[in-house]
Amino acid sequence: MVDLKNYNTRIALMLIVFMGFTLAIAAQMFNLQVFKHKHYVSLAMANQQGYRELEPRRGEIFIKDLHSGTDFRVATNTTLDTIFADPSLIDDEVFIGDEIAPLLFNAELALRQEEQRLRDQRKTLPADLTEEELAEVLKPKSLEELKVEFRDELVTKMGQEVRPQIILYQNPPDNIREGVRRLALRGVEIRDRDIVAFPPQIADARIYAERLSSVIGIDENRLARLLEGRNRYVVLATKIEPSASEKLREMVRLERTAFRGIGFEQRTYRFYPENSLAAQVLGFIGSDGGAYGVEAYYDSILRGEKGIFQTKLDGAGRQITVGDDTLIQPAKDGANVFLSIDRSIQLETERLLRDYVIATRSDAGQVVIMNPKTGEIMAMAHFPTFDPNEFWTALDTEEIFLEQEDYSRIERINRGGTEEVYLVNNRLTDDKLQLLPVQSELTGEEYFEKFKNNVGGVVYRNRVVQDLFEPGSIFKPITMSVAIDSEIVNANTTFNDSGPIFVDNFRINNALNKNYGVITMTQALETSNNVAMAWLSRQIGRNLFHNYMMQYGLNRRTDIEFLNEHTGRVRPFTSWAESELVTHSFGQGFTMTPIQMVTAIASIANGGVLMQPSIVNRIEHSDGKVEESRPVTVRRVVSQKTADTITAMMVSTVDRGQSNTIRIPGYSVAGKTGTSQTYRNGRPLSGAGTTIASFVGFAPASDPRFVILVKMDRPKTSPWADSTAMPLFDELTRFLLQYFAIPPDRP
Repeated sequence: MVDLKNYNTRIALMLIVFMGFTLAIAAQMFNLQVFKHKHYVSLAMANQQGYRELEPRRGEIFIKDLHSGTDFRVATNTTLDTIFADPSLIDDEVFIGDEIAPLLFNAELALRQEEQRLRDQRKTLPADLTEEELAEVLKPKSLEELKVEFRDELVTKMGQEVRPQIILYQNPPDNIREGVRRLALRGVEIRDRDIVAFPPQIADARIYAERLSSVIGIDENRLARLLEGRNRYVVLATKIEPSASEKLREMVRLERTAFRGIGFEQRTYRFYPENSLAAQVLGFIGSDGGAYGVEAYYDSILRGEKGIFQTKLDGAGRQITVGDDTLIQPAKDGANVFLSIDRSIQLETERLLRDYVIATRSDAGQVVIMNPKTGEIMAMAHFPTFDPNEFWTALDTEEIFLEQEDYSRIERINRGGTEEVYLVNNRLTDDKLQLLPVQSELTGEEYFEKFKNNVGGVVYRNRVVQDLFEPGSIFKPITMSVAIDSEIVNANTTFNDSGPIFVDNFRINNALNKNYGVITMTQALETSNNVAMAWLSRQIGRNLFHNYMMQYGLNRRTDIEFLNEHTGRVRPFTSWAESELVTHSFGQGFTMTPIQMVTAIASIANGGVLMQPSIVNRIEHSDGKVEESRPVTVRRVVSQKTADTITAMMVSTVDRGQSNTIRIPGYSVAGKTGTSQTYRNGRPLSGAGTTIASFVGFAPASDPRFVILVKMDRPKTSPWADSTAMPLFDELTRFLLQYFAIPPDRP
């Protein structure tokens, strides 16, 4: 007999459980459909939508031209075509290759690549072959042969419907390397830095994907498609000249069927219309953005900000080309930077500097021209230089053939664990050429290459702000200003130069061992008298001298708009030996940069007021905001009276002293020569090819419009500035007086 009471109780309990379960499901569905609706829509959108970055336009860099009032682009952007092929759509790659190869062939690039091929082939040969034997083996291909080879490469590329190799993983961790190694799959290799697959060697991409997917963390379906290696996009040529691109596009348009599978896309590149003009000022664009110069200093504002488009994807993760895209964040173009450089002055300065460096056989040369009243840089020139459009060519090398006796002149130096090798041409003058050791792959023997430009990547440096030098006698006006401003002497104070003096066992003497008897302080500058300056430094004393050096800006950056500016090196005065106090007076025993030197002299031209040097006039942002640069006064260093006195003494140096060959009729010119020694193993060198020759000055002295610093590194025609640096200063001064149409200030 059934117990109805218990039966009904069980039924009731079951109904309650069932209803509770139903309510729980309903509640969860309500939660999913209502409260978490947006969350799951977002997940679905994430799987169905992709994000495409919009590249901003990089800001341009301009220089000005005084007479025309025009701003000239020196760094801009150019859009050039890239031509690509979809091998799966091409019917006759031979026909297409024959048609397009003549338009795409770049002879200069082909010859450069041929040089590289020969260098690579050289590594496989014995190192002791003579130049004649190498010429017999390393026969370069003719231009016609290179054209045929280029055409054949195009045909091969267009016929590759399967990619020869695919990088699956870059820089894999050890556990992934080990996992792939254990699978031992034919056609999958572990390279030094990457895991690489070779689709032509893979029989079944689906099976490979099943085994590899969990190991390298790539979705199985996507990995299978990758391993199939279908080649739908292969680049045939980049940076196509506009004239060639126009002909190619017209060819494809007229014979669309024959050229099926050929396409074009536009890419933006940095372009320097003036080629090497102001190259060290501008810098260039490397793989990570701006490198060197203004391109590096202002990289963050020049590059702009990327925008983002949201685009729909299909189930395979491909972008759907129909439908609406959503702009999430617009791209923000970079700012334009306007420099204070004057195009005409920069062009003439670079032309003259190049001529004089070559004529004097100097290692290098730099020139800076500044407006002393504002600190604006009107020209900043270097030689040797480079073309930012092809900055990589500065690193091009070529083999150097050494005679047996040359090997005795090879010097190896260890710098921070890295060995540098030099061919020493003159041990006395420290004249040497850097060698690049190369090992023969066949024998392991060593032979040498050198940079084609003889300096390599050093040519990128802005040496005006980054390199140190001992200024030598161009520093004497600074020393004299300290003594006059402190009222220790005046321009007419006399000193008896009776010959060399000894300080801390160092012999202090004048050039050519001359002694001048009783002379005034003005005559001390006119004769560039070391003995008189030594006496003067002792009257000044360590503390006061050091304090003025700091006031002139030594041991600190000028804050001109360049990265890696050097501070200079002046030791604390408390550690100066007597000999250091003395040698500092004529610009030795400490170092500074050319920009520090020209800024210090500019303060004298500016009535004793030091201005911060600047190379940027204004910055124009893409939103219309304009930042105008204004002259920045750093401090007053000496009084107006002192500055006027030093100016008159420097004018007298040009009129009556060692610099009197640059007198310009009708104009007062203030100037001073400088010839500083270089050292080897702590010992001073002497003779042609061992000095830094320099000249600094300004004009017209009554109302200075410009200051010029000329620096020539190790001229080999003469060690003296009056025959190497001074003539260049003279030509530049005459050019600038005419360029600015400055009226004479003298009868």
